[in-house]
Amino acid sequence: MVEPIATVGFGAIAAYLGKDAIEKLLGPTADYLGQGLRDLTQKRGETIGRIFGTAHSRLGERIEGPGTVPPKVLKVILDEGSFANDRLAVEYLGGILASSRTELGRDDRGARIAKTVDAMSTYQLRTHYLIYATIRTLFAGRGLEFNAEGRPKMGIFVPYPGYFAAMDFCKAELVNLPALLAHIFHGLYTDNLLGPDWWFGGREAIEKIFAGAKEGGILCQPSSLGAELFLWAFGHSDKALEYLFSSELSATVEGLPASLEGACARQT
Repeated sequence: MVEPIATVGFGAIAAYLGKDAIEKLLGPTADYLGQGLRDLTQKRGETIGRIFGTAHSRLGERIEGPGTVPPKVLKVILDEGSFANDRLAVEYLGGILASSRTELGRDDRGARIAKTVDAMSTYQLRTHYLIYATIRTLFAGRGLEFNAEGRPKMGIFVPYPGYFAAMDFCKAELVNLPALLAHIFHGLYTDNLLGPDWWFGGREAIEKIFAGAKEGGILCQPSSLGAELFLWAFGHSDKALEYLFSSELSATVEGLPASLEGACARQT
């Protein structure tokens, strides 16, 4: 690994992980850091430091085994990830970095996954986490698979109050609610991060589709890519999609609920 260069960026990152930890995380790809960090400001360097710290935490004992992160993945993390100003984005990108560490160092899928996260708005990313964390809670232990037969059985209903509270919408955002909801859910569906069966609306509109609705809210179902992103975000790109339901998966984010309040399965 190159010796730490006298740059603001490297100093900020080193505050989160020492030289040895960085070398363990990235493997030989750590040699690319000198040029990549040269133009980072203090703020961007601190963000990368938090991403690296999250990746290190996600790996746990696996960090002691052989592995390297493909340079292509590191480039995306440095270029796009350094501008992440949302805590959840840092959590996701850190997980993607951890997921990209393999013994061969050939698997660079993380570059595309990281760009997917970078292209998502703060609203879409938070909703993605909340929806899949809720699906994980509601359907664990049911033996469902993430195939064409299983996904439609994972449809959920989320009442507006629980969703609004978890999203922490302010009054100004609530005024613009129809446009925000269209942006969030149409965007997630367009990017194949949600299944095709999604709706939102008042009680009367939702009751026509889901008789169990007692108030307005959101109906949606997962997609394979949405579940894949969730696993990448928590350091488990090597697992089958059904690992989403495993009790061994640690997928908590401080400050966010593990399930949306009032949410229920559309099929029992």
